[in-house]
Amino acid sequence: MQTVEVVENHSLLSLQNHTQNPDSIPFYPTRIFSMSDIHDFSSNGSSLNNDTVFDEATAAGEQGLTYEKRIKRMISNRESARRSRMRKKKQIEELQHQVDQLHITNRQLSEKLIQLLEGNQHVLQENAQLKERVSSLQVILSDLISPLQRNVEMPPPTPKST
Repeated sequence: MQTVEVVENHSLLSLQNHTQNPDSIPFYPTRIFSMSDIHDFSSNGSSLNNDTVFDEATAAGEQGLTYEKRIKRMISNRESARRSRMRKKKQIEELQHQVDQLHITNRQLSEKLIQLLEGNQHVLQENAQLKERVSSLQVILSDLISPLQRNVEMPPPTPKST
């Protein structure tokens, strides 16, 4: 049995004017009529012959198939758009998680850098103190060594004979 879809009196233009979420676009159901319903309707007050009614019904059936394909495509497009939005949402969530992890890593590395810089500063201060101590010890050592060197440079006193 061949069927024909007839849309209730709703304008498809209203579908195109929605700028909101595509899922909020209303979907209007169709009615399915069998060929016998169309034949009965056409032959009630009409003087058309059966061939004309059949040709009209076939044309209406083809239009119904075209309309059905259009509705299926629209539903498929909506589903595809929904999947695309879900993929995009998941990707954004993954990127946000990655950003959060990078912020944590950055903070940890900053804290470690501060610790290393403080340690370096401490080592530099200790190095400066040790250099000062070496310098002061060199002065003390030179003060101790210089009288000894003078003794070495001077000939020993000769004993006087009496």
